[in-house]
Amino acid sequence: MARTLPPLNAVRVFEAAARLGGFTKAGEELAMTQAAVSYQIRQLEDRLGTPLFVREARGVTLTEAGRTLARRSGEALDLIAAAMQEVRHGAQEVLTITVIPTFCSNWLVPRIGAFQAAHPKLAVRIDSRPGIVDIRAGEADIGIRRGRGDWPGLEKHFLFDDAVVPLVSPAAAERIGGIARPEDLLKLRLIGPMEWWRLWFDAVGCPHVSLPAEPALALETQTLEVSAAMAAGDAAVIVSPFYFQALLDQGHLLQPFETTVSDGRRYFLVYDPARKHLPKIRAFIEWLLFDPHAFCLNRAAMASLPGPAALTPPP
Repeated sequence: MARTLPPLNAVRVFEAAARLGGFTKAGEELAMTQAAVSYQIRQLEDRLGTPLFVREARGVTLTEAGRTLARRSGEALDLIAAAMQEVRHGAQEVLTITVIPTFCSNWLVPRIGAFQAAHPKLAVRIDSRPGIVDIRAGEADIGIRRGRGDWPGLEKHFLFDDAVVPLVSPAAAERIGGIARPEDLLKLRLIGPMEWWRLWFDAVGCPHVSLPAEPALALETQTLEVSAAMAAGDAAVIVSPFYFQALLDQGHLLQPFETTVSDGRRYFLVYDPARKHLPKIRAFIEWLLFDPHAFCLNRAAMASLPGPAALTPPP
């Protein structure tokens, strides 16, 4: 007999909202907007024919039906996660890494071969799709994330601050007769988040410059934005120089000013503490954090970034 079940994603969203006590916190954990969380829960309520939350100005509280479903759905999701982990146990030699696209293409991919050479029996799968992958649900073994470190239930190791700075192509610098002052960059199209540009101009003592409301071009990754700026020859892009050191060393990009800024977000290595002793996960942690031929080599090339002593969990 076929089971009558609601969409699993709606149940997952409801369980997170019930466990965390609010739609906003559930959205933060699941990388969804509050509106998307509210929509999923409303769909579930419509399907069940009963409200699951009492919505008030100060927040939401579970109804009696909501409390019953929260308890049962939490148990059910735990059973599903345990079953998936049990199945994956047979595929122990596949390591799935979730990583943001720019870190993936500009740092991890060129170096992952060294990790595999040291662990020839371990296959690696890299998931670089945008959005947060649910590590605790077993969608990945380990991840590299950018944020403020507020990911409940995950153990994290600080890697480096996300410091950004304007970069230009030689053609762009030549086009405007060179770049001697920060204001010279305003002669070029500005690519990258305008809040980063405002932070940077404030940091170099130009808080009153007039900036466009929107960037000339907004793309999904820093890699694409740098490629667009280099191809156009009339733009400046604000990105992390960490990822583009090779282009800087080769003279394909120029960094006119030393001052970097950060919006407070940082890069972290994250994983489920319940699974950190699995050999494949432990191997990647040790390689990334402690192998001098992996992360520390790149760290040494960037004097503006923290030294190896920072490779510890944040307080």
